[in-house]
Amino acid sequence: MDSSVKFIPYDGDIYGLQANENYLVFRWAGSGKVLFSVTRKGDAAYAHFISDKGGLRHIKQAFSDFIEFTFWLFDWCKMVLATTDKPSIGRVLLKCGFSRVAESEGVTLYMRWNDGRNR
Repeated sequence: MDSSVKFIPYDGDIYGLQANENYLVFRWAGSGKVLFSVTRKGDAAYAHFISDKGGLRHIKQAFSDFIEFTFWLFDWCKMVLATTDKPSIGRVLLKCGFSRVAESEGVTLYMRWNDGRNR
């Protein structure tokens, strides 16, 4: 990961982002307002995001940066899991190196392995 700051710990209004005391919440330093929450589930980081309209225009870059950041921050992390019920977000996840793992009741689970390039 390069030395530029791409994520800032965030403690403001999370606008419905899934998070509790077990989640860390970060704001992407790019365009728009994009928030990510992340928690540990076994050897995986389980992540959620929320964005304003301006951030959605840059969501692929935000996702890519977040994955790189997560693997850098959590050396134990072997994979990042993400779920969505929105096909457009699923397409972005696939472009960011995620694989479709499972689908149930209209929600799709995606996973991206840590390939070791983020150290």
